[in-house]
Amino acid sequence: LVASTGIGVVAAGVAKAGARRIVVAGHDGGTGAARWTGIKYAGLPWELGLAEAHQTLALGGLRARVALQADGQLKTAQDVAVAALLGADEFGFATAPLIALGCVYLRRCHQNSCAVGVATQDPELRKRFAGQPEHVINFFHYLAEDLRALMAQLGFRSVAEMVGRADRLRVRRDTAAAIAKGALDLRAVIGGSQISGGDALIGGGINQITAEIDQTRISADSAGRRIDDHALPLLKDAMRTGRAAEAKMDVANTDRAVGTLLSYHLSRPGAENAYGAEEKTPLLTLRLQGSAGQSLGAFLAQGLEISLEGDANDYVGKGLSGGRLVVFPPRGSTFLAGENIIVGNVCLFGATSGEAFINGVAAERFAVRNSGALAVVEGVGDHGCEYMTGGRVVVLGRIGRNFAAGMSGGIAYVLAPSDFDVSLLANTETVALERITDDAEAVWLRGVVQRHAELTGSKRARDVLADFDQLLAQVVKVYPHEYRRAQEAANEKAAESCKEHKHVSSDTAAQSGVADIEDAIADDAALVKRAARLDKLRGFAKYRRSGDAYRSAARRVNDWKEISSRQTRAQLQTQAARCIDCGVPFCQSDSDGCPLGNVIPRWNDLVFRGRWRDAFDRLMATNNFPEFTGRVCPAPCEGACVAGIGEGNSPVAIKSIEAAIIDHAWAAGWMAPTPPLQRTRFSVAIVGSGPAGLAAADQLNSA
Repeated sequence: LVASTGIGVVAAGVAKAGARRIVVAGHDGGTGAARWTGIKYAGLPWELGLAEAHQTLALGGLRARVALQADGQLKTAQDVAVAALLGADEFGFATAPLIALGCVYLRRCHQNSCAVGVATQDPELRKRFAGQPEHVINFFHYLAEDLRALMAQLGFRSVAEMVGRADRLRVRRDTAAAIAKGALDLRAVIGGSQISGGDALIGGGINQITAEIDQTRISADSAGRRIDDHALPLLKDAMRTGRAAEAKMDVANTDRAVGTLLSYHLSRPGAENAYGAEEKTPLLTLRLQGSAGQSLGAFLAQGLEISLEGDANDYVGKGLSGGRLVVFPPRGSTFLAGENIIVGNVCLFGATSGEAFINGVAAERFAVRNSGALAVVEGVGDHGCEYMTGGRVVVLGRIGRNFAAGMSGGIAYVLAPSDFDVSLLANTETVALERITDDAEAVWLRGVVQRHAELTGSKRARDVLADFDQLLAQVVKVYPHEYRRAQEAANEKAAESCKEHKHVSSDTAAQSGVADIEDAIADDAALVKRAARLDKLRGFAKYRRSGDAYRSAARRVNDWKEISSRQTRAQLQTQAARCIDCGVPFCQSDSDGCPLGNVIPRWNDLVFRGRWRDAFDRLMATNNFPEFTGRVCPAPCEGACVAGIGEGNSPVAIKSIEAAIIDHAWAAGWMAPTPPLQRTRFSVAIVGSGPAGLAAADQLNSA
């Protein structure tokens, strides 16, 4: 439960419903892949939520039934002690042990490109992982030692004695003034143990909860056989004979994970002989009627189809693995399917393959982390297609806010009403919103909508088909930038493979005896072509660092040019592609990185995209004399660069890129005096016309 006002009522409800553990999640935890606004300030501090849940459960006589767990950036022994005194039996740790294993909090967990090898399946990147179990063990040993010292100070022999002893907490002295003014009142939090009635507030529920399974509950659940148990003989017979089977059954919200057991039997070794990979007709079709419980069709395997006439709870098609799901309203219903929610939250989470046709609206977080499934739905709630990496999603209706956030693969098609602006709710940080211009793509989309109409009887789909050619212009194609880049690179590679070995460079031998770095610069046209298909996602691992090399002394003495030779724009794009785009960029940190506060990842990305004027404007926003600072700065930003972590790794060539931006600006005539439109009657004398003096004069003009 998220810590928020009223959490106590919800905690009491789930305790009465049979929950055995309740996690109180604070406002500052969350996945490292989430946006900063999604990690910070989502809810209240866990201290407030924990105190309310503990006290409400105790007053209702429910505290002894459940164990309370505090969660949300717990890092120190003091965090554990405070949580226990406020009523927590258990304590959830995630970020701190992860950092002990070597995580540097890049917040790129969803992109499979973790620079330190923690959150990735890439075999090359996993070689960078240096974590050991002993690192986590040591962290918790130190934590336990600190906690023992605090317990000794408070006079407790065990953590169990501490649970609910909020009377041992006091308000910090630096907040006493705010409390005295009435700005903050913590009496309800730290005075909880003085409340009378219900269960004892001192002591939690962990002692009453055992690891033994409630035999009474098992007997109740076993009274009626599950849907999968009834359908399993049909599936086994179909697997043996190869003839498709069908079963019609009623379903209720107590029927959870329908189809998962069947998928297990269909995925066992040897089952592939009963169902070929190219088959389209399912071996077993379940035709259900009613309101399905959670996880309908979870991990549904190829060869199974579930057709539901009714509605379903959360997690429909979770981990869909090749099966087909069809959901439509009861026949004869009079409401508009496209305006009513028919399936719950987090449907198709982590789906890898298969199909889902839903005649109605899906609630929040639809197709999150979908990596290969096809889905058609008639509207989605907030955060649809979040972190999607593959597959196709067709939305024949409205979308919610933050659509396609973090989406790096796959394509979504949105056909919303004409008065609905998709761009206002889509998160366009990683995707582009386009129109369909390819005839083959339009034919494919028509075919998908046609199948949706046939399988679900959707009125919305029939209306779209009746006027498809006109409505096609309204379809918004949500196309991830990284996916486009990968597709273009694959197309170019396929085209170039046909021309391989046809052209041999005639000057290979001549290039072997390079006398000066200026003679070693490759053909820029080839570099420009290469830059167009650079891999920004894994550039830090694919491309070598290349800085500005010194020119030979023999050439330097004959001119007044730079002591080093600048890289070409295409070469600098390659260097900019090495930037990891950290969620927490240490390179621009005031304490560890750039002392000027330059927003380095921003202008690195602009250089990578070839937007040099924008990169110059971004640089000048924080640095009014990059002509000088870009040359004499010792570049602590490079020392703080995450790309340089680990043996044999090197940081991004930030200094070279910064110098190139300002040099290009001078060459393009973008540098121009900017005197104030109106001067004051005051005069300021600047002694010295060196770099510091010039920078001071420019700063005064800007002021």
